[in-house]
Amino acid sequence: MAAIAIAIVAVAIAVSSGGGSSHEPKAGQAAQGGPEVAARLKGIPQHGLELGNPKAPVTMVEVADLKCPICDSYMRSAFPTLVDRYVRTGKVKMVMQLQTFVGESAAPGDSKRAARMALAAGQQNKLWNFADVFYLNQQDENTSYASDGFLTSVGAAVPGLDTRKALANRTSPAVTKQLQQADALFNKYGFTGTPSFLLGKNGRLSPFSPASFDDPAAYSGSFDKLLAQ
Repeated sequence: MAAIAIAIVAVAIAVSSGGGSSHEPKAGQAAQGGPEVAARLKGIPQHGLELGNPKAPVTMVEVADLKCPICDSYMRSAFPTLVDRYVRTGKVKMVMQLQTFVGESAAPGDSKRAARMALAAGQQNKLWNFADVFYLNQQDENTSYASDGFLTSVGAAVPGLDTRKALANRTSPAVTKQLQQADALFNKYGFTGTPSFLLGKNGRLSPFSPASFDDPAAYSGSFDKLLAQ
C-alpha cells in the first residue's frame, strides 16, 4: 500500500501547481507565517488532533502529509474560508491524521520527523498551528529539511508552544500510537494519497472527494447538505 501511495502522490505532485515556499528559516529565527496562522485560529478550540467545537454536528477528517505540496495548496486556498465559515461558527470540527510517505524515497525519515513534531505539538493543543506554519515554510518534498533546527524554527513561530517540550515528546509512545492509528485509518479506507478526507455527521464518516482541493465551494456544498439534515 505504501508503495502505491507514494507512486500516486508523485503523479499528483507532478500535475499540481503547488510546491511549497522556498523560504528557509535561518538558525535561531522563527519561521514565517506565525502571526497569520495565529490570527486565523485565534479563539478556536483545539484538543489534540481536533480543531473546533468538540460537539460540532459535522466532522471532517483530513489525512495529510506535512511534506505534501497539494496539502499545502489546500491549506492556503480553501482552508481559511472553511475555518471562518464552518469551524469558527461551531458547525464543523476538523481532525488531522498525519501520514509520512511523501518524499520518502528521496529523503527517508524526513516526513516522519515532521509528523512526530506536529503530533507532539498536539499534546499542547497546538497541532493545527504547527502544521499550518510548517506548510507556509514547506520546501521541496524530495529534499531532507525537517531537521531539529527547522522544526524548532517552526515551533518558535507558534505562540504558546513549548518547543523544547515538543522536541522531547516527539518519540513518546503516545505519538507513535497516533501515527499507527493514522496508518490504520489510511489503509482501512483504501486511500492512495494526500490529502484525503472523511466527512460525516454524528460520528458516521465516509470518504469524501472534493472536486477541487483549492476551491472552498468544493467543500461547502457537502457541509451545507449535512448541516441541513
